[in-house]
Amino acid sequence: MTQILQMILDLVKTHGPLSMFLGGIIEQIIVPIPSPIITMSGGAFLVTRNIPFFQAIWEIICKVSLPYSIGAVIGTSMVFLIAYYGGRPLIDKFGKYIGISWTLIEKIRTDFQKSISDELFIFIAVIIPVVPVSLISGFCGGFRFKPQKFYPIMLLALIFRSIILGFIGFQM
Repeated sequence: MTQILQMILDLVKTHGPLSMFLGGIIEQIIVPIPSPIITMSGGAFLVTRNIPFFQAIWEIICKVSLPYSIGAVIGTSMVFLIAYYGGRPLIDKFGKYIGISWTLIEKIRTDFQKSISDELFIFIAVIIPVVPVSLISGFCGGFRFKPQKFYPIMLLALIFRSIILGFIGFQM
């Protein structure tokens, strides 16, 4: 794990925003990589020191948040789409062993997509740094959350999450 972290830090130092983009993709697919490390290291190494607050936020948005968020949405797409299209066959085949049926999934999905609070729940869950984004993506895909709702919510939430973590890294 230490070697992976050192490799991430070295890539951020040498490849800048490109490493944020690629890190966003990779960390959504390879779960053991802690996602806060990528954006925090971006904030620590890519943002100019001793600058005014709003200028620092602007640099975090441009150099850390946008590249990372776009990459992370691409990475979460794989998890989302696998769960979206593969969830029913897996549930039909193995659900009886864990007490889940597709009928139950459909009922939960119907209840889940009735109000705006569901989108707010997903948005807030993504912003929380300790919650794995790939888990939320799998949940949304498995419950067949509409892609036209999923992608904007995910992008916006990842932008907020990475600004917060990038600023924490900047402060270190």
